[in-house]
Amino acid sequence: MERLQSITVLGGSAASSFNDDKEKSWPYLLKASLPPHIDFRVETRGGLTFVRAITELADFPNEDLLVFHFGTSIGWPVSVVKLGHRMGIDFASEFGFHQPAYASSSRMRQLKRFLKVRFRNTVKYGLFFAGLYKSRISRREIEDQIDAVVRLAKHQSKRIIWIQHQALQGRRIFLERRSYERYYKEIERCLQKYKSAEFTVITLPDSFLKQENYLLDCVHLSGLGHREMYRIVREAFKNG
Repeated sequence: MERLQSITVLGGSAASSFNDDKEKSWPYLLKASLPPHIDFRVETRGGLTFVRAITELADFPNEDLLVFHFGTSIGWPVSVVKLGHRMGIDFASEFGFHQPAYASSSRMRQLKRFLKVRFRNTVKYGLFFAGLYKSRISRREIEDQIDAVVRLAKHQSKRIIWIQHQALQGRRIFLERRSYERYYKEIERCLQKYKSAEFTVITLPDSFLKQENYLLDCVHLSGLGHREMYRIVREAFKNG
């Protein structure tokens, strides 16, 4: 680790602090723990997919270590319908069906959010059975996209750490859980062939998958979750 001169972290919203205090996110906790001479860059993009990562990488300089933190967006279905804002749902946004990240302090707002989530879930099922709510890419394309990301990353970085995020499943409807689990397993399978001293794959252990480490949406990390993630990544540094 002491030989590292430059580090870049590229991640989705799972790598950022949702309350806009970026210093509490795991990349900045890691940055604060490293020697100041290291050139440390953090780039986060909400909804980061493998294809979007390729576009980002094209503009990156060469570095000693590149850390990916891919979120869950590739596995969650999205609405094919693009009707704009209807019925309190933004059909034009890929985030229109996302769960709220925080609970409201008001009982009335909590009730309204509960009813809104229930209504959205009903709409999801209607779209699903109409063939209009599905994952943005086919699982058959995942391996090709991962191969493209890895090939490009290896050209510009001496070492790679790939963190594959995982969400809690409790607040998702059945069809979302089924879709996400299939995509997650396929991603894990595709990454196995790259594991080496220069390519570290981090998948979250079962001990991490608890509500305290996540916000209410069960996707983004809480302050405790970011600290736990920092410890996991730091351990990967030591073992590398």
